[in-house]
Amino acid sequence: MNKELLERYIVGETNEVENALVQRWLEDNPDNRAEYLKVKNVFLSYLYAMNKELLERHMVGETNGAERMIVEEWLKKDANNREAYLQMKKLWDSLPKPLEVPEVDVDKAWMDFKIVRDRRASESTATPKRKTKVIQWNWWAAASILLVCMVGFYVFDRSQREEMHLVSQEAVRQDALPDGSIVTLNKNTELAYSSTWSNKNRNVELKKGEVFFRVEKDKKHPFVIATGNTHITVLGTSFNVRRISNATEVIVATGLVKVAYADKEIFLRPDQMLTIRDTDTMKVEKRPVQDKFYKYYVDREFNFENTPLKRVTEVLNRAYDYKVMLDDPALEKIPYTAEFKQNSLAEILKVMAKSLDLKVEVRDKEIHLTR
Repeated sequence: MNKELLERYIVGETNEVENALVQRWLEDNPDNRAEYLKVKNVFLSYLYAMNKELLERHMVGETNGAERMIVEEWLKKDANNREAYLQMKKLWDSLPKPLEVPEVDVDKAWMDFKIVRDRRASESTATPKRKTKVIQWNWWAAASILLVCMVGFYVFDRSQREEMHLVSQEAVRQDALPDGSIVTLNKNTELAYSSTWSNKNRNVELKKGEVFFRVEKDKKHPFVIATGNTHITVLGTSFNVRRISNATEVIVATGLVKVAYADKEIFLRPDQMLTIRDTDTMKVEKRPVQDKFYKYYVDREFNFENTPLKRVTEVLNRAYDYKVMLDDPALEKIPYTAEFKQNSLAEILKVMAKSLDLKVEVRDKEIHLTR
């Protein structure tokens, strides 16, 4: 039985046909069920180890049906798990809760204010003039203090919400985030994050472009990327996120990544990818990664190994500002093997032309390869 299918069955991501297939397999042989329980225990343990946030959301009742099942199975599996959960919940319950703001009846409050105002106005006619001025000054002083406090709070709040922006234009940019995570921005990319990172999660937003993330591991503070209508959650891993027209592409290099959109969640493992459109509400299928060339801008390395020439030109087109074209369709399937590190496009084309006996013709921003 396919291990990935079993894992999707465990978290409730299988369709009716797959459910029936797994259930028949479980009923066929007692050994199959033993193997399933082994896979399930390992998977749930691994899932807990990489995502403490799941337990926290379970404590506050924010998990869906599949997630509740995962937590409940994990709790049943070992008494130590339940003890750890209870200790965590005790700590969670001891944290200060946000103040509840009572609802205010605006109309009643206004009427009460007018009654008090009119009463004070009538009383002021029987009060010495000097005392009236003191009362009026006190009102103005209170209003002034309140105004200063409001302005101070506004400035403080703005400073807390201020966004830091990492922007690349005509060159690739590599930078470090406050937690030590390394981000490599492809050309024409914009990434934003809070200047304080005071929230529970480490939140960033990919506004446009493409970023390769190497996330510093921190089990207590998940790393969350928002882009379009998609949220990507990790604890410590490396992966690529590309924002294309009304869609988001995610490719995992190492670790485990959770991708959430609409009311769906999908877990990606190394060498898996998916593309989610902003309008998607149904389940999106994961796909195996075709090759490693998606990281071309990170290390500027190209390791072609029996790669069809058509794919080679596609990679070069994305990496450089020229458009490499094959004039003869017969060239597209020719396999090409070579390794380039930190080479210019001119150097790569020179080697390709010599090894494949090709002619290179440059026309403005187009480069034509012919026999």
